[in-house]
Amino acid sequence: MTTDPATTSARPAQDDLSFPVAHPRPDLGWLNDPNGVCRVGDTWHVFFQYNPDSARHENVHWGHLSSSDLVTWTQEPIALAPTPGAPDSAGCWSGVMAFDEDAAPVAVYSGVERHDHSSSVTLVRGSEDLRQWGPERHVAAGMPDDERVIAVRDPFVFRHSGRRWAIQGAGLADGQAAILLYDAEDLWNWSYRGVLLSSGQQGVPEDAQASIWECPQLVQIGPEGTWVLLVCLWNRMPEDHPSEAQLEGTRALLVDLSAADGTADASLNIAVGGSTAVDHGDSLYAPQVVALEEGPVLIGWAREGRAQEVSDSLGWSGLLTWPRDLSLRGGELVSRPRPECAGWREGEPQRHESGTEAPVGAESDIVIGESPSADELTEDEVELVLRHSDGSDELVYSGPAHRIVIDRSILEVYPLTEASTTLRHYPADDARWVLRTETAPLTWWRLGRTKHAR
Repeated sequence: MTTDPATTSARPAQDDLSFPVAHPRPDLGWLNDPNGVCRVGDTWHVFFQYNPDSARHENVHWGHLSSSDLVTWTQEPIALAPTPGAPDSAGCWSGVMAFDEDAAPVAVYSGVERHDHSSSVTLVRGSEDLRQWGPERHVAAGMPDDERVIAVRDPFVFRHSGRRWAIQGAGLADGQAAILLYDAEDLWNWSYRGVLLSSGQQGVPEDAQASIWECPQLVQIGPEGTWVLLVCLWNRMPEDHPSEAQLEGTRALLVDLSAADGTADASLNIAVGGSTAVDHGDSLYAPQVVALEEGPVLIGWAREGRAQEVSDSLGWSGLLTWPRDLSLRGGELVSRPRPECAGWREGEPQRHESGTEAPVGAESDIVIGESPSADELTEDEVELVLRHSDGSDELVYSGPAHRIVIDRSILEVYPLTEASTTLRHYPADDARWVLRTETAPLTWWRLGRTKHAR
């Protein structure tokens, strides 16, 4: 995999036993939110927030990975970089990929000139193969002329009622989080339509409250096309930590979205009908969902669970989850790895009978239960334990599972009837993973080393 140079003097990632083998990312640098996720022809493109120079959240660029099979990955040149004198001079923050009237790709993102929660919706046109960008920056929307709004970020573009719309996450002066609505029929010049939803409105549950809703997305899921609003919960810290924030996960609000009647300008109405978890772990944040013909696909940021000083010494921070197909079951958001992810498996599978304690590898893809057909999947209550060299056991996960992915320092657990669980864990070199099941057998494969196209 070709890489862009990083100035850090940290040791190579290949020597770091917490660095994954089957979750592609640059060897060095900071990584957070996935951005601009799309599939063009047969090629997947995953952009992401990226600092190539250190393992800290600053100097934010858009990195770029591409793949034709979600297993063999190429690290492309950096797509977007802060440009002196431009709307993104202090950072190219999160956004999405759109396509203009000529079907040309357009990166739509938060351009930041100063770190005060203000931003501009910045657009940059790309080449047909998504490998060359700009250099022109175009502002489609600045800070809204709305005294209630004190923070804005993370544009998302979607279609409803035959029209292109956009939303952004926001924070209001009264302490509520909000979603701002824009008419984006003209991709290059948006019209502000006001606050679509705030956290204090009827139907918004307590577990979706925040100071700012980040990375909002409106997507349709399931055969009935249920509208789901994803919001990431950003909360201000106490006054003695004014520069810090608490990231408190992502919620999915089940909503009714309709065209507004009786308004002079086109607009939308929204009503919240329920809420569900996106992930039960403490690591996943800022997921991005791309709508495909076969259904929506989610990729998330798996945050580190160790001190910043450790990341500094190693020279890297942050991972992307495996791509996940989304569905709704009984009002619960359920995800499972894309079928292509089975391509990470190598060698012969190891099989263990039910009710046993099975040693599993630190780089493994585990399936719980037996399935006579692909339509009859099974799960079981499991305990995933880390056994230390002194013989003591550390319980890392307990609950339902159909599939578990362990890739050194990241764990992804996929039940069949509820949300996934994403965790970060950093075993000592001499610790070993053990999986206990109640009634179901299990099969596991070793994960192949990260496969990079040259």
